[in-house]
Amino acid sequence: MIVALINLVESGGIWEAVIKVATPLNLAAFALAVVLFIALKSRGRKVSPAIWVVIVVLVAIPIGASIYGEITARTSIYRLRVTVVNQQGTPVNEVEEGLKVWSSFGGEPKRVAGGWQFDIPSAIKPMDSKLTIYASKEIAFLIGSAELTLGNDYNPSVIVNLRRDDSAKVRGQVVDGKNRAVAGARVFVLGYESEAVITQEGGNFELPAHAAAGQMVLLYAGKNGYRPTKLPQPAGDTPVDLSLER
Repeated sequence: MIVALINLVESGGIWEAVIKVATPLNLAAFALAVVLFIALKSRGRKVSPAIWVVIVVLVAIPIGASIYGEITARTSIYRLRVTVVNQQGTPVNEVEEGLKVWSSFGGEPKRVAGGWQFDIPSAIKPMDSKLTIYASKEIAFLIGSAELTLGNDYNPSVIVNLRRDDSAKVRGQVVDGKNRAVAGARVFVLGYESEAVITQEGGNFELPAHAAAGQMVLLYAGKNGYRPTKLPQPAGDTPVDLSLER
């Protein structure tokens, strides 16, 4: 590459060569080529101050470009626009009651026309540049999330699709009339009989609720020799006792 750049200097002149060099690395190589060119051509003769100024400038360009790029990157601010859409694909009104928007990075979103905006200084963005935006409407048991990577675009946008939250579980214990654990009982969430579990010693069970935390589901428990029972129960971490009577 150095030889090629020396030839470029010889054939087209210094300034034409500068114009044809595009990247900081090429500029550094070009500066070295100029030094070698002068050394080869001068053969010990004194190099004029003007030539030295040109060499210094050419060497300083890639360094200055790198410093400028670093400063720009550290002082820039990502202005991330977030749009939340419902299950029909319609944007949700930003002032709709009960709708919350937040990010894995933290920070308060600003309400703007058509959605929200997060201002994230690039100097304190996540180490891996990855970000997750969340949205929820608890009163309707809807949630959503979207991931993105912060890159060279300082005005990115993301769409969060709301969907029904069915991530909660339901758990508890099957007991008899004397509050003793019942093993061998069949327990399921009504409507999802294929997911039934059989209690072991201790009578404990845990099932997918197919509902959001706090949403009501109907539990069924039964065992030969006992009357089956059905009990409405909010999904979530609060355990429930299902009582079987003989």
